Amino acid sequence: MNEKLPASEDDDTLALKELLLDIDCLKPLDEWADQFNLFDVLGIARAEIRHSNVLGWLLDPNDNHGLGDAVIRGFLTHIAAAGNDNVDIFDALLLDCHDFTVRREWRSIDILAVSASERYVICIENKIGAGEHDDQLNRYRRIVESQYPQCRRVFIYLSPNGADPSDPEHWCPMSYRDVLDIIETAKAKARLSPDVELLIDNYIETIRRGVVGDERLERICADIYAKHRRALDLIYEHRPDRASSLAAIILAWAEQRDSAGQIILDRSKCNKTYARFTTQGMTAALPATNEPSSAWGTRNHYFYEVVNSEGESFKSWICLNRKGLDSEFMNRFESLFRHAASRPKRTNWAYHVPFSTADCVVDEEMPEDEVFRELDKQLEKLMRFEARIAPLIIEDAKQEGISAR
Repeated sequence: MNEKLPASEDDDTLALKELLLDIDCLKPLDEWADQFNLFDVLGIARAEIRHSNVLGWLLDPNDNHGLGDAVIRGFLTHIAAAGNDNVDIFDALLLDCHDFTVRREWRSIDILAVSASERYVICIENKIGAGEHDDQLNRYRRIVESQYPQCRRVFIYLSPNGADPSDPEHWCPMSYRDVLDIIETAKAKARLSPDVELLIDNYIETIRRGVVGDERLERICADIYAKHRRALDLIYEHRPDRASSLAAIILAWAEQRDSAGQIILDRSKCNKTYARFTTQGMTAALPATNEPSSAWGTRNHYFYEVVNSEGESFKSWICLNRKGLDSEFMNRFESLFRHAASRPKRTNWAYHVPFSTADCVVDEEMPEDEVFRELDKQLEKLMRFEARIAPLIIEDAKQEGISAR
């Protein structure tokens, strides 16, 4: 449908209306969007540690998945068939895998499979998002070699696309496409219970869609995005997420404290990351200027801010801004720095935080009233700072006024 829209409408509104008029373009996505997937429900489709948990379960030949040793043998056979010198093809085919035990996060190693009878160790470093760090491959190899000196050892570096490890002499690269092939081959040869089959199918779909990429899905999405880029960017920018949910709770708390007269909330300066307010006590020490000359476009040159870190944590602090200030007001900042024992490191500073609370980590299941309680604790710490510092700034200003006269 190519219905013409009024030329007076702004570009964002036009883009959204054009998407709605062409809503049928989204129908090809129903095949994926309507499909139930347990990993999506739990929000762990890209969580590296959860992938390692599922892989550890599938690799354990004695666990309750019904695949026996097919997955762990598949890993060994793949590495051997790839021509890696660390794995003998006959070992992989003839090895008795039934007494392998699998450990998770042993000495920080993602997956460690050990066969006591076969004197065999498989060490897997699983990388989905981040890459290597802190010389970890060499460190893990040394740990395994020292703990299992009499064992044959295989080190596997698993990543979405089979990236080369930093230590190719000892570590064998392996991709999640290889893992898909191994799991699907094992599943095809086994008779699984319905619940296990559903879980494995969900995991296969999660890998295909979220780790290695579904080429058909990517092509459809690319076509839709090319056609409605502006509208989709707007939707993504304003989507509900953890940060937005926490921001709404923080703002609700600040509005309550404002109504109670504890703070003076500036709603026009609040956003998803910051909830900003002042207090009568600190404004008495750091009074507003005649003109709105601060970097925030306000007459006040300080704000108490509750800082929302992507919905994962929050903290509260007092932030100062020097833009547009004369020497008399800068003397008040100097007084604050002296009494708070916190001075900007640069002479041409723009913002400075002389006091901050610690971060409060937000669990996804943390109820709103608990967030309120934590915010009240942080506000109490801010007010203790203010009660100590503000009178000293006011007294210093009076003394300077007396000496000036």
